[in-house]
Amino acid sequence: MALKFTKQRMRLVRVGIACLAIGMMSGIIGTLFFSNYNPPDSTSRESASVVFSRIVSQNELVSVSLDYNIVDKVTDANSFFNLFDIPFTENSFWYRYTGTIKAGVNLETAEIAESGDKVTITLDPAHIISNTPNMDESGALEENNNILNPIHVEDVDAFQRQCVEQSQAQAIEGGLLAEAQTEAEARLSSLFYAAMGDEVTVEFVWRDAEAQE
Repeated sequence: MALKFTKQRMRLVRVGIACLAIGMMSGIIGTLFFSNYNPPDSTSRESASVVFSRIVSQNELVSVSLDYNIVDKVTDANSFFNLFDIPFTENSFWYRYTGTIKAGVNLETAEIAESGDKVTITLDPAHIISNTPNMDESGALEENNNILNPIHVEDVDAFQRQCVEQSQAQAIEGGLLAEAQTEAEARLSSLFYAAMGDEVTVEFVWRDAEAQE
């Protein structure tokens, strides 16, 4: 009877060990499964919306800037009913006008559309955001005043306005706005890639500039 009891006991021990092994194996498999299981991200679209809302909150994105330096001579003379200049009334001054033009895009009017992993952003064309003079470097280099026709403050103001118009026209002609749009695309794309991963595709649609006028 002692031998028979020992065999039953050994069977129970074997069964217990087997159950314990199966339980441990199931636990390990379950742990590995849940630690490696990555269910589809149901908030991916919401993530794009969150990124977009943060972008729009910046109002404007300054993408490029350009420093300029204009040096020119301004002359003026009294005229006789705009028919001819009166002799000995000419004055002149050399003036340097420097500043910085910043160009970018308006984010307040931006729109977003999503389709799977594709994000499409619609933007107004890039524009001049600011044209700020550097008054520490701007100023008259030489003045040839005339007691009969002194240089007036209005003459300097008129020249400065001319410089602002000239600098912006030259910047646009030189492709500053096109460069601003290219840089804006690169920066905005980087924000979406950083937030959503490289699998997302970001495309841009630029509204017609004439339609905005």
